[in-house]
Amino acid sequence: MDYDHQYYLITEDECSGVYMLNESRKSDERLGIELLSEYSIKRLVRGRGHVHVTWGDDGNFSPCDYHRVSATGLVSHKFKEVLVSFNLHGVEFYGADIENNGNTWSDHYLIHIWQNYRVLHHGRSRIKGSYVDDEFTLEKISLDERVLDDIPIEERLVFRMNEDVKYLYHESVVAALRAAGLTGMRFVKVADWSIGSAFTSEDEEDEFYDDL
Repeated sequence: MDYDHQYYLITEDECSGVYMLNESRKSDERLGIELLSEYSIKRLVRGRGHVHVTWGDDGNFSPCDYHRVSATGLVSHKFKEVLVSFNLHGVEFYGADIENNGNTWSDHYLIHIWQNYRVLHHGRSRIKGSYVDDEFTLEKISLDERVLDDIPIEERLVFRMNEDVKYLYHESVVAALRAAGLTGMRFVKVADWSIGSAFTSEDEEDEFYDDL
């Protein structure tokens, strides 16, 4: 089960989590429709994304490097540059403006992760429901090493689980993102994730760096 310790899920931290951001009607309509697609949407998107604050004290709002938007994420230019340095397969970025109280920030991107694999280990993962037609609520994740062993690592550094909308980041990518000093994000190791987990603890963060 080594892969359960090599991959992480991304979530908002106390910086970004106090706000909710969503796409506005000004956003390219294909972004709102296609961001969860399991294929490239470059030929479909013609314009920029537009995002606004829909919940939180917008009078104090200042963008973080990561916000959860449309399940996939809204990331800063700095965040994007870290990912681009890995030459990732099946990951695309679409320029997006954040608008709030007459201010506009134009250096963020909606991220589209369409590289996807069926990677849940049916014996070790825990679900409520049935694997038939993926009709379940995922309660605990364990990754199938038989699947991941057959995929070159450069093709699975960042990918989406096919069975459920979860995005997995390899530990090497997580280390680079953390080293960049970015804001708005926390990472939860797959082995530690459960349906009730929201944040990694400070001890887990320290343990991660100790292992580098």
